[in-house]
Amino acid sequence: MTIKNENPKNIDTALDCAVRDFNKMSGGYLINDIVYCNYMTNQDWNVFYQNIDESHKKQFEDGAGGELKEGNYPPKMASFGSSSRLIYELSHNIEGFSFEEKLDTRVGGIAHLDGCLKRGMTYVYIEAKMREIYGGSHETESIKAAYLDVYRWIRECCPKAFNFSSKKDNTKDGYSKVTFTINNKPVKFFDLKQLICHFLGITYDIAKHHITGIKVKFLYLLYNPMKIEITSPYKTKILDRYNDVKTFIEDNTGVFNLIFQAILSYQIEKHHLNKSDIQFEMQLVDQTNYNEALI
Repeated sequence: MTIKNENPKNIDTALDCAVRDFNKMSGGYLINDIVYCNYMTNQDWNVFYQNIDESHKKQFEDGAGGELKEGNYPPKMASFGSSSRLIYELSHNIEGFSFEEKLDTRVGGIAHLDGCLKRGMTYVYIEAKMREIYGGSHETESIKAAYLDVYRWIRECCPKAFNFSSKKDNTKDGYSKVTFTINNKPVKFFDLKQLICHFLGITYDIAKHHITGIKVKFLYLLYNPMKIEITSPYKTKILDRYNDVKTFIEDNTGVFNLIFQAILSYQIEKHHLNKSDIQFEMQLVDQTNYNEALI
């Protein structure tokens, strides 16, 4: 039997194990004769899984992430660094909350949002991030070429705040390589490509139903690692990356608001929809103030 990740060798796995220890849980999911120390034990996962409400279980099963499935690896949500588990634990007791919201972008496919709560004339959408920000850079993205028209539209609407450069992706037919800049600075560790996709899905869903006069809140739920004990030499790397992403979002909330309104105008113009008057707010939250911001 092989034991993996007992001594973390990268920053995202180090975060997993730090969260495990902070919550005083045992790790060690056994599958295919391999024990994964950065995942819940099989017994703990079975208890966790059985306690998931059937309606929520179906939402995750119908989603694109395969969060509950065991395959060659443990279920994704069994990871201590799982963003789907983060949002589930914070949201599953909230009446009317839905997970794995799927919205048609009308450009390149489906936008997959981690959560959604609609109450009266306020629609709240959530994107959750935990270990994802500690992976590779987003400075150059491979995108479907159909999105280039959207990016040009945003640039025309927000010429001082948003820009991009592109070239053909020779590794994929119909794709381009794109580099984004916000206020003339390259976007490195924030997934702007995904955010634009989410905004496309939200705006089209609202505009196609001719909904107007509503408030849209977009909560960016970013796990805060400041109070957990992290194994050296990864502590500095994790905290630096977290602060980089946190500062980037906080500094550019106004730009994201402009991008949302630009995308709304794009969807209305391109698909000949009625004008929708939407009040938009994007807010960065973490596990300590998420519920307060949500309701």
